[in-house]
Amino acid sequence: MSAQRSYRLAKRLAQLEPSATAAMTGRVAQLRAAGINVISFSVGEPDFDTPTPIKDAAIDAINKNYTHYTPAGGIAELRKAVAQRASTDSGITYGVNHVTTTAGAKEALYLAFQALCDEGDEAIIPAPYWVSYIEQAKLAGATPITPMGSDANGFKLTPEQLAASLSPRTRVVVLNSPSNPTGAVYSAAELRALADVLRDSEAIVISDEIYDAISYVEYARWLKVAPEMADRTLIVNGAAKAYAMTGWRVGYVAGPQPIITAIKDIQSHTSTHTASISQYAALVAYTPNPAIEATVVEMATQFHRRRDIILELLAEIPEISCNVPDGAFYVFPNISGLLNRPLRGGTICTTSDELTNYLLDTAHIAAVSGESFGAPGYIRFSYATSEEQIIEGMRRFAAALK
Repeated sequence: MSAQRSYRLAKRLAQLEPSATAAMTGRVAQLRAAGINVISFSVGEPDFDTPTPIKDAAIDAINKNYTHYTPAGGIAELRKAVAQRASTDSGITYGVNHVTTTAGAKEALYLAFQALCDEGDEAIIPAPYWVSYIEQAKLAGATPITPMGSDANGFKLTPEQLAASLSPRTRVVVLNSPSNPTGAVYSAAELRALADVLRDSEAIVISDEIYDAISYVEYARWLKVAPEMADRTLIVNGAAKAYAMTGWRVGYVAGPQPIITAIKDIQSHTSTHTASISQYAALVAYTPNPAIEATVVEMATQFHRRRDIILELLAEIPEISCNVPDGAFYVFPNISGLLNRPLRGGTICTTSDELTNYLLDTAHIAAVSGESFGAPGYIRFSYATSEEQIIEGMRRFAAALK
């Protein structure tokens, strides 16, 4: 087909930015295909294998020919298991009609924005933020309001910032703990203070808890702290991070039945449901199993050790500073001291976006720029890779600055 032909696309796409993390992943794949040894710190994906009992359940489902359509939102057994998990986690009683399973937590978030937001609504999304929150809000017609966190408190939204951001048009407030990209974890007191600000608001809270299994401090859950917010909260979670199941595409959303029904209605006209085989695998993941739970804990323990290694190596670079993340598997160093000064070969980078491109081209390490997360002057490194790769990657990073 002709590459010269132009096409009229939907106007809403004019403001849509492609995923920066996906773009970096694509560049890494191209370089590796050319035979270049790239160390990637760009992917938000556990490098562990899915636990064997979960894989065995998928194989068994295939052999039993569970390969046909399922109800929108997933099989009843999985929705029951998810409802029980959400109830245990939050302290709120959820039934099967209060949950729907989705093709990953990303779809759960997309469907939530679509169900809740109209043109002219506002969505409060604290910065630094995961890249897709902003684009999903815009696709739903909402205007993102992005109060910027501070290094001083780990970039967490303060009650003062939340109060200043609220307006009669506020429809959604997104909370993400542990955070992507910063690894910040809100304490119970911090969540309580935010709940107090929201007491008289009609805003719906979307609590993205996808990294809940990877917390190095006591993990405070939004609804455990603020149970009175249950009627105005959607919990989004999934199997990807806790069970190393990113490719299986299993997420869920739990919340008030009228909102969940609306989400399922949208889902019935889009994906309908995640893959049937993935559902049967997730059923095993969400059914209590000491062996699987021990594997999840061990993965978190290894991430904790890797975090300490990468922080120690970053501390040896005097021009940067880095908060200690309390969860997830990211560090988010301030690299502003590396900008507007000569690097190896005399290269000068003026933005963190330019710096990440420089690091990929010269040091063959991949990271994601802070601009992608609404935080210029920072870059995100994922330490979801081996200790050997972390050590070699940080050696390359330091060498590229001299």
